[in-house]
Amino acid sequence: MNTKNKKITLYDMVMIGLMAAVVLVVTAYLSIRIPTPTGTTMIKLANAFILLSGLLLGGWRGGLAAGFGSMVFDLMTPEYVPEAWLTFIRFFLMAFIAGQIAHAGGTMARKFSRNLIACVVAAVFSSVFYMLKNVVVLMIGGSAFVPAFIANVPKLLTSPPNIIIAVAVALALLPALQKAISHTGFARQMQAAQKQ
Repeated sequence: MNTKNKKITLYDMVMIGLMAAVVLVVTAYLSIRIPTPTGTTMIKLANAFILLSGLLLGGWRGGLAAGFGSMVFDLMTPEYVPEAWLTFIRFFLMAFIAGQIAHAGGTMARKFSRNLIACVVAAVFSSVFYMLKNVVVLMIGGSAFVPAFIANVPKLLTSPPNIIIAVAVALALLPALQKAISHTGFARQMQAAQKQ
């Protein structure tokens, strides 16, 4: 790959910023907050847009968009501020995994079966990350593993609906969004980078 393609271009910054803003807004306004004994959890539509960040922008661009959008939401919500850096890592990796799988071999997220696999793998990874993070936080506070796991069961119950919603919505919206950006300079830049 040409080192020129590793530079962040104006197109990259615009698309990363746009998708980060979408992730932030959807997280803030299209979610159901559920209080639990170990903190608030959410059933949210934002995970679909985190997957779409990876599918539309590719691995690292999508990861930055998803990570920054989610982290900014945490920084604006006092309860989540201490874990904002973990949120960045979790959602960066979720979008990165989806993008890497969907764009592997130059497919540019144009194969439904590969996109489905990308979304499911990334969404399950994110849920496992979330579960482990919550258990580890309680264990650092002095809890044993089993009580820490049991205390987080209410939070874990939101994972299956979040996975199903995220995968279904991302795959439903992807074709229309791909068509919308297919004639932009960003799309041409990504196609040129894939060919080299």
